[in-house]
Formats: sequence, C-alpha cells, structure tokens
Amino acid sequence: MTVDTESRWIEPHRVHRHAFVDPAVFEREMTQIFSRTWVYLGHESEIAQPGSYKATTLGTQPVLLTRDTQGALHAFINACRHRGVLLADDHTRGQCRHLVCPYHGWTFDLAGRLVSVPMRDHQASVFDQAELGLVPVALLDSYRGFVFASLNPQAPSLLEHLGAAAEFFDLFADLSPSGQIRVETGVTRYQFRGNWKQQVENSMDGYHPALVHHSFFEDVLKPRIGRGMGFIVGPQSPAKSVALGNGHALIDFRAFDRKAILGADKPKSEQAWHDAVRARFADRPDYAESVISCNGGDGFNLLVYPNLVLINNQIRVIHPVSYDRTEVFAYPVTLEDVAPEINAARIRAHEDFYGPASFGAPDDIEMFQRQWDGMLRTPAMEWLCYDRGLDQEEPLGADGRQSHVSDETAHRGIWRRWLQLMEGA
Repeated sequence: MTVDTESRWIEPHRVHRHAFVDPAVFEREMTQIFSRTWVYLGHESEIAQPGSYKATTLGTQPVLLTRDTQGALHAFINACRHRGVLLADDHTRGQCRHLVCPYHGWTFDLAGRLVSVPMRDHQASVFDQAELGLVPVALLDSYRGFVFASLNPQAPSLLEHLGAAAEFFDLFADLSPSGQIRVETGVTRYQFRGNWKQQVENSMDGYHPALVHHSFFEDVLKPRIGRGMGFIVGPQSPAKSVALGNGHALIDFRAFDRKAILGADKPKSEQAWHDAVRARFADRPDYAESVISCNGGDGFNLLVYPNLVLINNQIRVIHPVSYDRTEVFAYPVTLEDVAPEINAARIRAHEDFYGPASFGAPDDIEMFQRQWDGMLRTPAMEWLCYDRGLDQEEPLGADGRQSHVSDETAHRGIWRRWLQLMEGA
C-alpha cells in the first residue's frame, strides 16, 4: 500500500482493512491527524493547584500539561533539552516546584524555563540558557475545563474545531449546580491488542449493545427499571446516530428521560440537587430541564475526534500506542456543590458498566480482540461494511447528518474526517 492514496481505501459505504492493520497507515495518522488537529490532554481539575503537572501523550508523543506557580496552564514536549530524557513517566501526575532531569540534573520550572544546569561554567560560549526551555506545543486552549493542544500552529481555533460538539460539554458540566466538574476519583485503565480506531468506532456504535451487553441490560437494568435495551435501540427507538462534522459524532439518547442514576438507589438529596440546577438557570428553564433530563453524559455518547469520548459519568481518553496496541483511560467524573451521596451514586454507576469487574468494558475488549484477529488474519476479506442507514440519513445543521441509533451515520462521519486529514485538508 502507498500511504499517499488513502482515498483508495475509503468509500461511502465501506472501508478497507488496510486502514486498520497497515503500520504505515498508523505512522501517517500520527503525522496527519494527531499532529495537525486538536487533541485532548486532560481536565483542568487534574492540575488544579499551582505546581501541578500531568504527563500524557499527544498521539505517541510524550507531553507535559502543567500549572505554574502563578496558576497559568502550559503544555510542553516531555523531553529534557539536553539528551531528550523523559522528565516524568507517561500517565503520571504530581506536584513540584521544578522538573529535574534524572540523567544530568537540568532543571526546569513549570512554565518550561531552564532554571539550573549543574556546573554551568563548563558550558561553551554558544550555550544560551534562555533558548533551552522545554519545547511548547504550538497551541493550547480549554473549553469548560477540558484542555486541548495542537502541534499545528495553523490549526483553526478550538471553538471552530469543536463546532457542534461544544453544546454537549455544556450539558455535561452544567449538571453541577456551579457548572464545575472534577476528575479526582482515579481511573480505569485498560489496553487491548488492536487499533485505536476500534475504540473510537465502538464508542459511537448503537448497533452492538443489545447483543454484546445483553446480560447487563436484561439481568441488571431490566429488574431496576422494568425495561431492557430493546426500548432504547429497537426499531421504534427515537435515539439517533449522529455525525456532527469535523469527525465528531454522537449517540443521542436525549429523547429519553435519563435523570435516574443507573446502578444506584435514588439519592435522597436528588431533588435539592436538581432544584439548585434550576435556580442557576432560572432565566433558561428549558435548558435547565434539558440538563437534568439527560443527566449529563447519560443522555449521549459524544466523540470529540480524534481521542476524547464523554459517556455517562465518564471522560474516556483513547491513546494510540502502535498500529496494533491501544490504551484507554476512563475517568469517572464527580460534580462540585452536590451532596456526597450524589457523587457516590455516580461512581457506583460507573463501576457497574465500566469498571474492571463490570458488565460492559470487558465485553467490548473481548470484541476488540476478536475483531483484530479477524482483520489481521483474513487478507482475503478486504472490505468492511459501513452502509447501515446510508439511505435513511437526514441533514442536521450545517454539516451534520443523523439516522436511527443502530445505523452507521456516526461512523461514516468519522471516516470522512479521517480521509480529509490524511489527505492534508
């Protein structure tokens, strides 16, 4: 396969297996997608205090998200300017006044400045300490506390990138009476042998739950609420598969009242919590009811292309490692200014379906492995089908499309953006 002819592998109703299993495609994705557009790094609450840092990845590149002693946010390539040593291990967090290279002791502050070099007097006259601070990312911005970065100085603004996806960040955060969420209760971390796009697609797939997650919906959910998954994803369901534009996508469950917390008894303080949300939006009562009814991310699965998913009470971050290995981090989110029992119920609901001993995530990981084995070992089976709902799509807004929740409208939108970026759009 030549890597400059991606259009050969993408058609409106199908995708060639090479787009998943070819290592050359993965390398080009890191250059054309993860280095050219906005990528989610973390939430501001993870580095809330001055002197905090989070080590993560932007594609496969190690980066540091920091808050300096003055409270300003920064993002840098996680590599000492002397010999390129990692200053912090991937996916760690902490607090410090300085980042010290463990190899030779070069020391940087959290604003990225090189502040100390051991035996500085031995450096040559060409040495310029002011020019050897950490390499910053080209662009850094946040929306509702969600921090994004881009290595492309010519990328459009973050708001342009988010487009129609921005309103769902509002619904997710405004479930807190103060509009503030927190990412502080730990993380469920898993990896699978397979390609990062499998998790992207799965997060937007309304076709598989009734089968793959049958035991949860019939044996756990149905006894609680009296109905299984059929009423949500069945033929008459008003839920939608949505392509929002820019590769962002949605499974939209907002036609259902989702304010009951799945997996927990109804908290006694629920009414006070909802009344506080209504009071905050007293001038926008319809919006307040929308926030409460969809229960934040319980009313939708949102993909912000390429690596962020908001789903239920969770921030899900997809980290590509190689063409055949992917790591996923699922952070349960708590709300500020609610009774502790509300947040406890949210965490229990997260554990029900997404925890390491849960009903949902292990099912999906099993499917990823089976899918990868199938794609990798069957070169004679070249094309994967993406035609569900193609003839039933309806326009939505300026760039969006939607159809039934079990359709593949969201997936087709994802692949359209993939092709645009891979071809240099």
